[in-house]
Amino acid sequence: MHTANKPMMKTMIEGNVTKIEKIPNEPHKAVLRTAVAATVLIAVGAFVLSFDALTDLAGRSGINDNLAWIWPIIVDGMIVASTVAIVALNGHNRRAMIYPWSLLFFGAIVSTAANSVHAILTVTAEQSDIPPVVSALVAAMPPVVLLAITHLTVHMYQKKAEAAELRAAANYDEEAIESEKYSVAYDDGFQQAMADAQAAESERIEAARIKAADDAARARVEGKLEAVKAAAATAQAATSKNAPAADKKTAAQPAANGKTQLLNPTKSGASPLYDEVAQSIDSKN
Repeated sequence: MHTANKPMMKTMIEGNVTKIEKIPNEPHKAVLRTAVAATVLIAVGAFVLSFDALTDLAGRSGINDNLAWIWPIIVDGMIVASTVAIVALNGHNRRAMIYPWSLLFFGAIVSTAANSVHAILTVTAEQSDIPPVVSALVAAMPPVVLLAITHLTVHMYQKKAEAAELRAAANYDEEAIESEKYSVAYDDGFQQAMADAQAAESERIEAARIKAADDAARARVEGKLEAVKAAAATAQAATSKNAPAADKKTAAQPAANGKTQLLNPTKSGASPLYDEVAQSIDSKN
């Protein structure tokens, strides 16, 4: 799709004043091709008309009739070559265009003068009713028109290049503005992200500090509980160690009481064994 005819505006800032410059439309490719075709057609027509006149003038000027055709090729060939060079060098700086334009002007002047002289000589020799000035103007028109149409075609290409350059600059400015907007948005987002990251890091550090304090307090409590348990276990072990001695003392007391009863049967009643021993002693006596 061709978008050359789409109007565009370029914003220019000079100091504190903002200027909006309208970008000219680029000539359509079909228009440029038509201009080139017209230039070529006019160049061919001018060459044909000039060739006949300059060939005859060269023969009248003393050049061999068999070689007279070379002279118009030299003159008009210079015009054709310089025209092609100007179209080909379009877009270059003016210094590069000076030489081809100089050749074109020189060839056009020589061709115009030669065609005018030939027309005047022909009208005078034929004793025509047409004034010599009119005949000279008619003969001079083809090279003059060729020069003008060539300049017009080159001018169109130059304006096309300028419009394309302005359009590219405007597109670049728009892209730069959009890029700056995205850059600002990115910077804001980056700063916000950094702030969020710092806040999250602060929260994480605070949570770690609180957890460490809780762990330390829990460790202290557990240490105290372990100490209490150890003291209780020590006390229980001491109690368990003293319990067997008390049991032995308690058991020894019944045994002593039993022996006393054996030695003192009267306290606990007559014992058969005691009676038997007593009887044996009495029988011996």
